[in-house]
Amino acid sequence: MKLIPAVIMAVFLAAVPALADISAYEPVTPGVAGAAGRRTPIVVAIEKARPAVVSIYAQVQQSRGGGPFSRDPFHDEFFNRFFQDHWSRRSRTDVTLGSGVIIDGARGIIATNEHVIRGAVSITVTLGDGRELPASVLGSDPRFDLAVLSVESKSPLPELKLGDSDHLMIGETVIAIGNPFGLSHTATTGVVSATGRTMPGEAGNEPLRDLIQTDASINPGNSGGPLVDINGEVVGINTAIMARGEGLGFAIPSSQIKRITASLLRGDRGGAGMDMGLELAESGRPVKGETGLLVVEAKSGGPADRAGLKKGDLLMKLDGSPTSTVAEYDMILSSLSPGQSYAAEITRDNRAMTLNISPRILSEQEALDLAFRLYGLKVREERGYLVLESPAAGSSAESVGLRAGDVLLAFGSAELAVKSDLAKAVLSERAKPSVNIAIQRGRMIYRTTIQRLGR
Repeated sequence: MKLIPAVIMAVFLAAVPALADISAYEPVTPGVAGAAGRRTPIVVAIEKARPAVVSIYAQVQQSRGGGPFSRDPFHDEFFNRFFQDHWSRRSRTDVTLGSGVIIDGARGIIATNEHVIRGAVSITVTLGDGRELPASVLGSDPRFDLAVLSVESKSPLPELKLGDSDHLMIGETVIAIGNPFGLSHTATTGVVSATGRTMPGEAGNEPLRDLIQTDASINPGNSGGPLVDINGEVVGINTAIMARGEGLGFAIPSSQIKRITASLLRGDRGGAGMDMGLELAESGRPVKGETGLLVVEAKSGGPADRAGLKKGDLLMKLDGSPTSTVAEYDMILSSLSPGQSYAAEITRDNRAMTLNISPRILSEQEALDLAFRLYGLKVREERGYLVLESPAAGSSAESVGLRAGDVLLAFGSAELAVKSDLAKAVLSERAKPSVNIAIQRGRMIYRTTIQRLGR
């Protein structure tokens, strides 16, 4: 079973016979015979939604390869950095197609998938009225495959309200609208097939969780477009399709969209640096039909400890949202603000309790301690470089062969020069099960992957 983003998949999904493709719909003219009878709730919902759906064209720089070490498994962008002028002619610009939805017309804010704009050097958005506007990225988070764009307009743009995905009913009608194969504002109908689906993540990211499954036809280019309900409200953003199946599309629920877009608009990156002072484990212990996270430790003096959480508690909800998995907890944490108070609903000895907790930001030294605990990495600054000290025994750094004296050039997508660079990078990447790093040993530059051990 293979999943790939709809924006790049070259496989057509067969249309479900009972569900008509209604991309060619034109609003009926009042007074035309029979028009009133044809204005079904689906027609009304599409009329409401389509003006706020946009087509996204992202120019992405692709390398053609061909450098002297292009076949070396350790070759990467750090070699290209040193030989950029010589090899620049070997790159090309490709255009990827996707969709988006305007969620704030006054400010020109657009929500879409992160994979739609990944690596883009320029982005153009085509509005429902045909206008083409340049767009800038306000924030993105590959862990949740969400991104927020901004366009400038002299007048307010049409927008769609983010609806309630928490109470979707299996079988209720939904409509997918987007830009499949460049056919803008295509609308297809279907039903909610299931909720709470989990799909593998990309590029070492955690799996995408709590997805909506639908049989509304979703094709390449629909990525980032809205999945709307019969009221014309956004209940999801289309993100993936099943490569070897028909009527198997998946969308990120609006409950996640609300949290993550709010976080990105504040300038946060996936809750980088946010901390509750909690060690959690997935318990699998249902309480009145719901499953919470087991508190393994509430670190002394931390936010959770000060709030009154204890080892053995079950964290059921945070800020009103369920925390049945660590991924759900991370997603909620990523949307909170440091210093503000949030409700933590727990179960202790079969008694329900609500405690108030205020998250905080980890210090630079705490982030560096995290690098040692999770990956076995400890560094010192030396003449503008980060030099590794002996990796921790049994750590991932030791298992891949890192040794004292190696120069750590990059962690994830961040290039490193000082300790604060590594601290920020670790906080940004810590939710991933693995991370790519680049090191220099002598005159050679290598790239490898280290696993996260623990949390």
